[in-house]
Amino acid sequence: MKSFEAEMRHDRKSLVALSHMQYDLFCTRNRTARGVLSAVVIVAALACGGGSVWSLLLIAYGCYLLTSTYAASNRTAHKIADQLEAAGRPLPASRYVFEKDRMRIFDLNSGEELEALPYGAVLRLGEDLNAYYLFRTEYGGYRIPKSELGEREEEFRRFVQNKTGKLFIRRLTPLNRVRQWLHARDREPEHL
Repeated sequence: MKSFEAEMRHDRKSLVALSHMQYDLFCTRNRTARGVLSAVVIVAALACGGGSVWSLLLIAYGCYLLTSTYAASNRTAHKIADQLEAAGRPLPASRYVFEKDRMRIFDLNSGEELEALPYGAVLRLGEDLNAYYLFRTEYGGYRIPKSELGEREEEFRRFVQNKTGKLFIRRLTPLNRVRQWLHARDREPEHL
């Protein structure tokens, strides 16, 4: 079997996507608590007469809790990018080689091998519309763009799931669900 290879040259957008996936996979209690708290605040504000100034402020706060889910992860991703730029260092760029028993990670900026990660050491797998994510810890992971895999994307998915014994968890916002549906329609054969 031919191994899989992919490259990832990070920019701010990809660092933010990696940070969002990290939040989705490892902060489920926080996400659930925010949702419940925002619902309680909004319902309480409406029950107390939604027309007063305090009720409107509580509704606004409840809506803020719902919509600011990724505020901390956005700050973290941008802070990392700012620190690297201030130090005159490039954003991370990696080449991933998926072998029979491990994933090898090479730094494209220096050419050095950074890590040989056994598949059993992968903690969680994630997926969004554009990439796959492999996390070795709750603090560190790798982003593999689907565009790098070409026609072997599904084969890659099965390979990694089989080797790690884990399933990819999909991050699908309502907008991403519509995009995925439209993308799937584009790949379907046309019927007369």
